Amino acid sequence: MSARKRSSVMSLVLFISVAFLACIAEFAEGAYTGASKPMQFYFHNINAPVSVAGLETKYIMNTTRSFSYLTQEQAYSNSFFKPASQPKIVVAFYLYPNFAGPVTLNGTWQVFIWANSSAYRPVGFSLSFQEVSVGGQVLWSSGGINPIVTSSIGSYLDVPVFNYNLSAPLIHSFSVDTTLLVEVEVNAGSSADIRLWYDSPQYPSKLILPANDYARPVSVGTYSVDNTETTLFHYNWSESRRKVIVRANVTDPFGGYDVHRVNLTISDPEGMAVVENTEMTRISNGQWTIGYAHVFEANWSYPTTAALGDYTVAVSVIDYNGYYKYNETGSYQPFIETETQAFTIGVVVYYDPAFIVTDDVDETLPHAQVYVVWPNGTKDIDPRYTSETGFLNLTDVPVGNYGFIVLWKDSVVKDTIVHVDSDGPFRIKTEVYVLTLQVLTNAGAPVHSAYVMIYTQSGVGYGLEVTDNTGRAVFRLSSGTYRVTAHYSADYWLRMVKTSATEEFSVTQTASRNLVLQDFPPPVWSTMGFWLLMMGFVAAVFGIIFIVRRRVIG
Repeated sequence: MSARKRSSVMSLVLFISVAFLACIAEFAEGAYTGASKPMQFYFHNINAPVSVAGLETKYIMNTTRSFSYLTQEQAYSNSFFKPASQPKIVVAFYLYPNFAGPVTLNGTWQVFIWANSSAYRPVGFSLSFQEVSVGGQVLWSSGGINPIVTSSIGSYLDVPVFNYNLSAPLIHSFSVDTTLLVEVEVNAGSSADIRLWYDSPQYPSKLILPANDYARPVSVGTYSVDNTETTLFHYNWSESRRKVIVRANVTDPFGGYDVHRVNLTISDPEGMAVVENTEMTRISNGQWTIGYAHVFEANWSYPTTAALGDYTVAVSVIDYNGYYKYNETGSYQPFIETETQAFTIGVVVYYDPAFIVTDDVDETLPHAQVYVVWPNGTKDIDPRYTSETGFLNLTDVPVGNYGFIVLWKDSVVKDTIVHVDSDGPFRIKTEVYVLTLQVLTNAGAPVHSAYVMIYTQSGVGYGLEVTDNTGRAVFRLSSGTYRVTAHYSADYWLRMVKTSATEEFSVTQTASRNLVLQDFPPPVWSTMGFWLLMMGFVAAVFGIIFIVRRRVIG
């Protein structure tokens, strides 16, 4: 075999070996450290340009692989070419879709490029990262970075295509609706041409970012067939009711497109799976691909023979990195996140719950109107009324969430849900406030037996009370503004006095207010009693003078 043929064979063997090792090490590069995950974003050249960061571009990156070409000519179109007449090649890719949620990248940022040259050449590499707004404003820039270069031939290019890992330690937090721009510069001088490959299963140029934020289930809930959230189900319910509805709220800061699969597993009290890795269905609408949070749902219709006890729900979320990792290694780790929830299947228990309705200061509220909203969503047509002691009772009702709409003087003062799982009593504290009015004279003395009336702003009478020995009258009012009038009449020093006072009060909490009768008491000299007293006094003086004078004369 000639030296030229041996050289060609060795180059081919070296190329195949490098490509194979690069594919095997694809997920080992940027190994998982626990706090962050090595999220991979592949460089693409899409058919139609999209608007990113205020410009139209076809060069984007995201977590999907859309690699495909039928001919070598198509493969060559998925590369950037620098002829020998130019010193360097610069490529730029934008993250698309934009960040759907906040993302912190902390650790080693790695750019993997596949490149080759027409000759064996030393080369210089440079990186730059930017956070760019929708309108194109640069919000942050890493500046030019001389990265650490790792490859089988170091910082050299050759005729075979080699993979180069360009890495640098960085930390930055990206905001919602911004994008990441990565620029790669390869400078090999003007004496050789360069080709930089991308969008290819053989040459998957990409970016690996150490993300602290990724696809995950943030909450899991179980619901009954009437859409009431509950963790208690019963084996002897009717067939139509024996259904556990599981809903998971899934977030992904890279957008909904990155959520590959959401799985549900339900285990019985013995740990045996009654539902195993069932794919959940997305039920949220809107802009799916670029949305941050989405709801997934799956159901389990359980038989009457279902084991009684506690069940465990496990919802796992797999993103596209996990999907590709599993295809290549048989494991989703570390690109799988799981959230659990528990529920119980038991026997239907009925209760006779009591509810005590109180005002703002925890005093019972008698004769309040109450409408009950039942767990199946139906609502009382006619109101119920609390007793003299403020109690409301239900009889023979199952465990569930019950709604209560409480009205006081035709105003809604509480709209709440009570989870009933015993006979209670359950306390419902309303927004009924206690307004204590004290009627005073103009000298500050309390006025007993004054009539106090309260009106709404529309002039409707709200209540009437008579002041006690301390001059106080107490009202229970819903939030609002009221006009208060005090009327008082009395025989004061043989003069019939009639007086009143009016004030306007805003009620937003329990409080005490004073109402002063400015015309009571009137000046004493204006009364009949005063003048009769004065006339008696004058008559007495004249009588004394007359008696003294007679004695003097006699």
